[in-house]
Amino acid sequence: MAKQKPKKRSVPQQSNERTIEEKNPGFFQKLFFWVIIPLLFVSAVLLIVAEVSGINVFEKAKNMTISSSQDKEENLTKRNSQNEKQIADLKAQLQEKEAEIAKMQGEIEDANSTTSKMSIEKHRLEVQLKKAENNKNEITKEFGDIVTTYEKMAPKSAAPVITNMKDKDALKILTNLKPDTLAAILEKMPADKAAHYTSLLSKN
Repeated sequence: MAKQKPKKRSVPQQSNERTIEEKNPGFFQKLFFWVIIPLLFVSAVLLIVAEVSGINVFEKAKNMTISSSQDKEENLTKRNSQNEKQIADLKAQLQEKEAEIAKMQGEIEDANSTTSKMSIEKHRLEVQLKKAENNKNEITKEFGDIVTTYEKMAPKSAAPVITNMKDKDALKILTNLKPDTLAAILEKMPADKAAHYTSLLSKN
């Protein structure tokens, strides 16, 4: 009796396609192997080189942040002082022009043309005054951002920055800090500095 040959099982085409797809790496795998891993390697090498060279990368970044805050604070203080002086000058000029206008209104009709010019000048000064006051409000907002920066800083980092400021600038920041933040920063200062600023705050 002749033996029947076993029938070959046909492998579905879908299974072969799945096997091919599994062998091909996906987009995220390629991204990981060709971009992320080299970047991590380069970063590690740079950190090692900085360490061997004696450069503290994290300390330098911290010092740059503190220096930037100090420079910004000094610039804002200078701008605020200039703005206040400009506002005072403009107010004085405005009062002077208003007095001149009041005087001119009591004079003869020939002075009407002069009065008209003075009114125009008064309007110009009012516009300048409004602009200067808007600038002052903008500086006040920027100062508020600086205070927020000091509140977010660690007290240990904020204390030495404030002690290196002029008393006027340091007092301006300290009086705008929240009580808890103020207490934490004073605690991180040397005893004599903390006593000095506490005295200034009590007088203020």
